Amino acid sequence: MTLPIPDEEILARYRTGRSASAIARELGVDGRTILRRIPQAERRTHLQARQLNRPAPGIDAESIQALRAQGLTWAAIAAETGLSVKTVRARA
Repeated sequence: MTLPIPDEEILARYRTGRSASAIARELGVDGRTILRRIPQAERRTHLQARQLNRPAPGIDAESIQALRAQGLTWAAIAAETGLSVKTVRARA
């Protein structure tokens, strides 16, 4: 299938953080067509980078339990720690 832009442009857009499905919508093609144009190693590297760039919060269960003992709500603890309520509950 011939696309209106070269594979290098697809790869450049993907590297800037655009998803394959977003690129596919712009071009009016199926997402799998775009994924075939992106090398497997590049897709793996992109996924790993997203996971690695996520900072690990430095709060443990004891800290959460101490804040909870002070009477703070889950939402207040989440706001104070910068975590989601779901994460705070899971770590407690």
